Amino acid sequence: MMAIYLTEDDVREVMDMEISITVIEKAFQALADGTAQNVPRRRSRAPGIMLHSMSAAAEYLGRVGWKNYTTTATGARFLVGLYVAETGELEALLEANYLGQLRTGAASGVATEFMARPDSRIVGLLGSGLQARSQLKAVCTVRQIEQVEVYSRNAERCEQFAEEMSEYCLTEVIPVHSPDEAAAEKDIVICATNSKTPVFDGRVLDPGTHLNVMGSNHLGKAEIDVATIQQAEHIVCDSV
Repeated sequence: MMAIYLTEDDVREVMDMEISITVIEKAFQALADGTAQNVPRRRSRAPGIMLHSMSAAAEYLGRVGWKNYTTTATGARFLVGLYVAETGELEALLEANYLGQLRTGAASGVATEFMARPDSRIVGLLGSGLQARSQLKAVCTVRQIEQVEVYSRNAERCEQFAEEMSEYCLTEVIPVHSPDEAAAEKDIVICATNSKTPVFDGRVLDPGTHLNVMGSNHLGKAEIDVATIQQAEHIVCDSV
């Protein structure tokens, strides 16, 4: 069998957020019932570069695979490999920058669908990068959002983000001047930053606020403070 190679453009043609949320919900169900397995991320370092490696098995799909990406001073490169479980044959290689954005956003979409109040309408967003875009797209897919307030340290990029996402979400996206302003009086708060310290004061959160916190992917990062954690009725992660 000849493996196929999908470029970033190919992935964009066949995948969108709605499809991704459906796929990720099924994957979480499979993890819960034992028909899928995730292996914790591993990192290898050399001067000027870090290699990040993840692998998984999906019995319910008859597939196993991996995702590797490198980070350097010039940016990150992402690649996914997919194998047929029965034969071990390589089935596909996928460029996976956009795919990773969809997958990460879709996980928050599933969390929002099942855990946020059904009447959630107002969103606060910390961050204005690529992951912030996918996070907001996912939330707008599963809830009828009427207003979004976004904060970013880069004011110019925040303005551009607000303009772009207003068109995508068909709702008002407003830049605000502080992290606490973005977090206060919201139904849903999204954190999509690479911060090493908490980005807002948890005491400003309204009771019942749903949080999607996705930027802290290793021990050196922390987007939320102790006050936020102490107020939480439920704390849920995709795996432990």
